[in-house]
Amino acid sequence: MRVSNQSLYMNSLYSMQNTTASLGDSLSKMSFGKSILKPSDDPIGAVQVLTVQREHAATDQYMKNIGAVSDSLSRNESHMSTMVDIQNRMREIVTAAGSGTTSAEDRQAYANELKQLQEAMVDQANAKDDKGNYIFSGNQTDAPAISKDASGNYVYGGDGNSRKVQVSDSTWIEANTPGSELFFSGGGDDIFNQLDDFITVLEDPTLTPGDAAFDGELDQMMDSLDSTLTSVTGAMTDIGGRQNSLSLMESSHQDMQLYSEQLIGEIEGLDYAEAVTEYETMLVALQVTQQSYVKISQLSLFNEL
Repeated sequence: MRVSNQSLYMNSLYSMQNTTASLGDSLSKMSFGKSILKPSDDPIGAVQVLTVQREHAATDQYMKNIGAVSDSLSRNESHMSTMVDIQNRMREIVTAAGSGTTSAEDRQAYANELKQLQEAMVDQANAKDDKGNYIFSGNQTDAPAISKDASGNYVYGGDGNSRKVQVSDSTWIEANTPGSELFFSGGGDDIFNQLDDFITVLEDPTLTPGDAAFDGELDQMMDSLDSTLTSVTGAMTDIGGRQNSLSLMESSHQDMQLYSEQLIGEIEGLDYAEAVTEYETMLVALQVTQQSYVKISQLSLFNEL
């Protein structure tokens, strides 16, 4: 069976086109250092890479969330630490004010300092993050945690919920502590309103330590301080535990990221020695085909006669 020159011509042309395309693919793979540039290069491997990349992206987001939660908790802890310092000074003043040797002038001076400390405490309770959100208002981040109502009493303006952030497939971490747990959980008067009551007693020249009314308010003030200090220091301890958990999860995520990168490299990584050999083989094949093509192109009916 004779094969026409036209058939030989077309076969050579197709062969050159296919080999040229394969050479281009080979060059691209060597340029990117990957054996899989499109799904058809390795359908199973491409699916595996896509799956690992999705997991890698999710882990990367979890690590970003961990960083954000850790920063938030550190900010919470910093303000709580300042609250503890303020309350310790309040305790010193309340203890000193209860001494039977204080004068009316002394008690007024104590009252004035307690007012300043009360204002500082409110400022800490109404602290904001770098985005302008109130830290201790639970999920009501646009409302100050502590404010006064129409009657002049201090009230909590947030809610009792915590903002939870996902830091792994199955783990959510609370990124804040609502002020209701810090200032309004003791069962008695909160520290802000109790301070108002005790300051009123201190400013009353007719009341002195030893009087039932004075001592009663002093005892309630100490109870309020104890309760609030317990709540705040307990919250700080809890934050420490959450930070430790975040650190462990971050380390685990880092290990997983490294494993994912290694796995992707194993699946789509290119063996350069093999790729170069394959490229050179295809290049030789192309040259042979080109030479055949030239010879076939020069054939004519006259040459065959």
